[in-house]
Amino acid sequence: MTGGRSNLEVVMIVRDEEVNLPHSIPAVAGWARKVWVVDSGSTDRTVEVARAAGAEVVNREWLGYARQKNWALDNLPLESDWVLFLDADERITPELADRIRAIVDRDPSGVAESAFHLNRYFVFLGGRIRHCGYYPSWNVRLFRRGRARYEERDVHEHMVVEGPVGFIRGADMEHWDRRPLEHHIAKHNRYSTLEARAIWAQERETARDSLPARLFGGPLERRRWIKRHVYPRLPAKFLFRFLWMYVLRLGFLDGATGWRFCLFISAYELQIEQKLVELRMRRG
Repeated sequence: MTGGRSNLEVVMIVRDEEVNLPHSIPAVAGWARKVWVVDSGSTDRTVEVARAAGAEVVNREWLGYARQKNWALDNLPLESDWVLFLDADERITPELADRIRAIVDRDPSGVAESAFHLNRYFVFLGGRIRHCGYYPSWNVRLFRRGRARYEERDVHEHMVVEGPVGFIRGADMEHWDRRPLEHHIAKHNRYSTLEARAIWAQERETARDSLPARLFGGPLERRRWIKRHVYPRLPAKFLFRFLWMYVLRLGFLDGATGWRFCLFISAYELQIEQKLVELRMRRG
């Protein structure tokens, strides 16, 4: 979409997202200056759906999660002062849209922050996750053009920002992948392989993370510190993950949805653990 009202452009990295795009693009296309969809070889109606919803589609062969996003920052003809990265299965709620517009429509010289964390809630099998350690879930998504890039990491990449980073509170982004559970299982199978390789590289001290791991840093830095210095020493990580989410982080308050979600994530943790064992055996 061109000729939008706000000093903001939205970038989405997608593949085979025809089910999710009718929910995510319309939530921003009406007020963002432009919505960019970078497609990496979709085999469904993703391109057609994106264009019909008002986005401009660019094709780029898949480079990896972080590299694909950085390629978009380097090669798309972005003109706005502000950029918002949005996944195809994420939707900006009207309340959050109002708060974002209140920032990006101001004179850029009057905004001290270089980027902002957005909070999001998850929907799993039709139910909202309000606990389980997955809410709140803060991610840096809104930033000044030229002030942020994604760290070169194979999975769970985060944004590295030049300058102060703020929080947009009081409104959430919705994360709801409407594709079948079969897709979720396949995606987490891929993620678990990448995560196991990342842990293996960390053990061999070959990992190069540009986001520091600090106990007293921001939410993402603190989470990375725990994953690096505490979590590797825990036995039966999948069981600990379940107890942490379902009991300590009150996942049981989410009812049957919380139970199913905690089981799903603990199974993902088991995949990582077993693939890491396989890597150690194969590579001595």
